[in-house]
This record gives sequence, C-alpha cells and structure tokens, in this order.
Amino acid sequence: MKEKTIGFIGLGNMASAIIKGLRQSRDFRNLKIIGFDLDEDKRDLMSRDYDVAITENTLAVAKDSDILILAVKPQSFDELLPLLVPVLKEKQLVISIAAGKPLAYLCGYLGKDQPILRVTPNINAKAGASMTAICQNEAVSPEQLEAGSAIFDAIGSVIVLEESKMPAFSAIASAGPAFAFTFIDALSTAGIRAGLPRAVAQQAASAMLFGSAKLVAESGEHPRALVDQVTSPGGTTIEGTHTLSRLGFEHAVQEAVKAVIDKEKTLMGKAKDDKQ
Repeated sequence: MKEKTIGFIGLGNMASAIIKGLRQSRDFRNLKIIGFDLDEDKRDLMSRDYDVAITENTLAVAKDSDILILAVKPQSFDELLPLLVPVLKEKQLVISIAAGKPLAYLCGYLGKDQPILRVTPNINAKAGASMTAICQNEAVSPEQLEAGSAIFDAIGSVIVLEESKMPAFSAIASAGPAFAFTFIDALSTAGIRAGLPRAVAQQAASAMLFGSAKLVAESGEHPRALVDQVTSPGGTTIEGTHTLSRLGFEHAVQEAVKAVIDKEKTLMGKAKDDKQ
C-alpha cells in the first residue's frame, strides 16, 4: 500500500494511535499520511512526531487521499458528511471509526456506491494491542477490505464481522477495556488496603491480567477450566471466587455488557431516524 495516501479527518487520541502504529509498522513506515484537525496543537504534534502532512482543511484531506479515515466525534457527522460528497472520488475507500453510526446511516449521506468500512478499534491501540472489528458495505472490493484490515492490523488484531454482530463485539472489545481498568484499580486498591505500595499493587494487578489473558488466548482452554486449575478444595483462592460469585460479579459483568449493547442499538436506531 506504499503508493496509497491515507487521510485522517480528526487527529485525536484514536487517530494518533493508528498513525503511530502505521509509522512503527515496516509495511507502512514510508506511507504518505495527510490529515487535519481544528486543534492547532494536535496538528503540530502529528506533523512533528509522525510526519503527517497537514492540509488546509478537512475537504483537502478527502480530496487528496486514497483512503479516508473519519476520526471525529460521532456528533460531527451530520455536518461533516454532506460536505465530503462533492470531493470524494469514485470508489475512494472511506473508513469510519465512529460509534453508533451504522453503514445505512453512512451510505445515506455518501451513497451506497461509495466503498465504506465501519471499524471499531479500542483504546488499547495506544499500546498496539487493539482488538478491532470491521464490517463493510457491498461497494467494498476484496482488495479494499484487505487494505483496511492491514491498517488496523498495525495496531493489534482484526476480525471481519457482519454488522449485526458489531454491538455485541463493541460491548466486549471496545467498552470492555473500561471494565478491565476498573478491575485493575479495584485489585490495586485491595492490595493497598492489605499493605502493598500502590505502584507494586498496580504492577501486580496489571501483569496478572495481561498474563491471564495471554494464557486463555494461547491455551485454548475454557476460562472455567483454568479457574479449576487455580483453585483447590478448601484453599484460599476458592474463598475469593466464591465471594465474587456471592456478590454477583459475573451477573454484574453480563449486565454491563448488555447495557452497552442496548445503548449502541439505541444510537444506531437514532442515526437511522435522523437521516430519514
């Protein structure tokens, strides 16, 4: 993809994480990246640190890029998308990372013949460890899907899904890090109560969660089977897992995921209604 130009409208946290990943990838290191953001400090930072060519405005990004990534807040889309229509090239790939904006909404503005990918990266992109899902409209070619997947593979791992599965995926992979951070904080606080320095408690909790996730991913064993391997009859760990169960830990997590899914579906429905 070295001959392609990737453009970013919006240079905030997620855009900067993607650009950082691209620059660190051997396949994309020499790629031409252009972008624009209303924030001058963000423009200066991306130009200085990641060799992003800053354009004069958002329309210039759309006009001069082969692949356009929309990385602005979802509430900006109603105003932004109509402005892009006159400058987008035929068969130019547009990638949206906005939550709650389904393909039908995007196609409603840009047209069903415009190749569009809807992508859900997560905050772990900042560490090159995002779990990203992609869905596409019918105008996307296999080559464009491959190109879009390669971009987000540079910041972690990628899976292609049907759009109907996106709310559930997003609730786990995109909102899930907030749950994980809350868990790490809770473990750290418990460690502090037990006498550990905060730095030690937080390091222990973070390393434990990282290692546990790695073990589940690499072993292929069911998490419950691994729980059984950690707990022994009459031991200490079983007391902790029993307390989590008694206080409704699993139920709370499942309800949190359901709440995110319900909110995502509400936002998607509202986006469709607003466009109609």
